[in-house]
Amino acid sequence: MKFKQIIFSGIFWRGLYFVTVLLLNIMVSRYFHAKGSGWIYYITNFFSLIILLASLSLESGMTYFGSKNSISVNKLATFSLVWSAAVSLMVVLLLYFYYHRPEQEYTRSQFLFFSVTYTTGILLTSFFCALFYAQQNYSLPNTLLAVTNILLVMVVFFSGSVAKQFAGQFFLHLYFFNYMVQGILLSIAYLVKNKIFSKWSLPGIAEMKLLFRFSLFAFFNNLIFFLLYRVDYWFVKNICRTCVENDLGNYIQVSKIAQMFLLLPVIIASAIFPLTAAGLKSEVKNGLPVLARAIIVFYMIVLSFLVITGHWLFPWVYGSSFDRMYLPFILLIPGIFALSTIALITAYNSGKNKMVINMKGSLLGLFIIIAGDWLLIPLYGIAAAAAVSSIGYIAYLVYLLYVFKNEYDIPVSKFFIPAKADWKRLQQMLSSHEAN
Repeated sequence: MKFKQIIFSGIFWRGLYFVTVLLLNIMVSRYFHAKGSGWIYYITNFFSLIILLASLSLESGMTYFGSKNSISVNKLATFSLVWSAAVSLMVVLLLYFYYHRPEQEYTRSQFLFFSVTYTTGILLTSFFCALFYAQQNYSLPNTLLAVTNILLVMVVFFSGSVAKQFAGQFFLHLYFFNYMVQGILLSIAYLVKNKIFSKWSLPGIAEMKLLFRFSLFAFFNNLIFFLLYRVDYWFVKNICRTCVENDLGNYIQVSKIAQMFLLLPVIIASAIFPLTAAGLKSEVKNGLPVLARAIIVFYMIVLSFLVITGHWLFPWVYGSSFDRMYLPFILLIPGIFALSTIALITAYNSGKNKMVINMKGSLLGLFIIIAGDWLLIPLYGIAAAAAVSSIGYIAYLVYLLYVFKNEYDIPVSKFFIPAKADWKRLQQMLSSHEAN
């Protein structure tokens, strides 16, 4: 498959899925308002940390070795099911024996349902999407994810005539159960497509060592990046003295908008990683600055529109309780530009098995964010959280560019200053290289 086809296939199919994620996010925000949706996203952030710790970033190793065909797909798929089942059982036992105080109005059994469906579903989704992407298959997994999200939106929309208290409980349970359904469907689709039902097997000891060695390094890197990107939620919720009731929900929604802008570079990065791992290092390296400049130009247009309209657009889209998003969003814009370039460079470094560079940069950014949040959030609230995050992301990018420039002698300006020939170069780059 051509590099062009891989990139645009990823953009189209993953873009389709993320449009449905946006619709679902808007529905959650309008239905539960800033306070309720803030709680939902705060606990899913906690669940995400559990998933990260339990998965050990094995999906990174699966993509890497699956792309290189170093470990057979039937072994990786079998291992994914076994590991997911073990983690699910561990979560059930831990919460059953150690969780005794339900959050808000939800009972212990309800909270257990939320946690198990979310963690199991996301774990299966992460593993089997990684296996699909290693085979450069973006259409099937993202179609399944998009269809299930659309069905959930339709069910909730047509249940609007039900009494609100009942409908709210029904929606929340269905929202979490949807993650479990997605994970199960993806695993079944992969097993059927690759005809694995008749050839179950686990990786051997030598293969396990390779998988865990690579994944554990990716795990520490991903854990640092997770904290880099989400540690400010904890500071806003727990130490902000000037925050009002809806501030956490407003700030998390701003963070989710930033995640939307990561969609395009992450899609491209998901192609860069396996292509680089498969051996196309020089082709991808030369294309990184062109891709970075193209994304920056596109985002300048979109972000300019949101700067002009965001003050009234955000409350109109998400609901009247989201009236404190605008200033944090403005302050997070420099960080959005930094993150878009970070995604491309870190994917290339990971494909070259040089994740130590990513780790050092993320540690620098995390130190800045933790120190800045601790000092400024208590007094200046969510505006300080956004500003400090931007500074941390920019510091991370500066380090990555410093290393990249020294190693490849490519000027830093190549990543930011558009050139007249960019469009032509982009077309040539996307159409002339074949993926191995």
